Amino acid sequence: MGTALELVVAILLPTAAGYAALGGFRVVRWFAGWRINRGAAGAAAEPVERLGATLRRLRAELESVQNQMGTTAKGLRLRALRAAYIDALCAACLRLEVSPPPGAQARRAEIYRVEAALRQRGLDVRDPAAR
Repeated sequence: MGTALELVVAILLPTAAGYAALGGFRVVRWFAGWRINRGAAGAAAEPVERLGATLRRLRAELESVQNQMGTTAKGLRLRALRAAYIDALCAACLRLEVSPPPGAQARRAEIYRVEAALRQRGLDVRDPAAR
């Protein structure tokens, strides 16, 4: 009987280890989502003026990098700046109750829609000196 039990354990052990690994990954992903949601609640406490200043700075820097010629790793810098700008836009949308852009790969038209909606709520993200 001992040999049969060992055979069953040998067969079921990799399956149990696989399920444990999947469960671990799900717990890590849940925890990461929980931290992001908790961070969004913390972003709501940030003053609107500070959000506006961050948005204006990121937008100006994004436009500057887009217009530069011969920049090293320009694509990487643009993706990073665009992601930071969209994160700041989402924080401002949460604060001012505007629907945020869908995901980190938002199209420019969607970003312009969000900027216009924020402008209607009193938060202009364009640099006043650039107008």
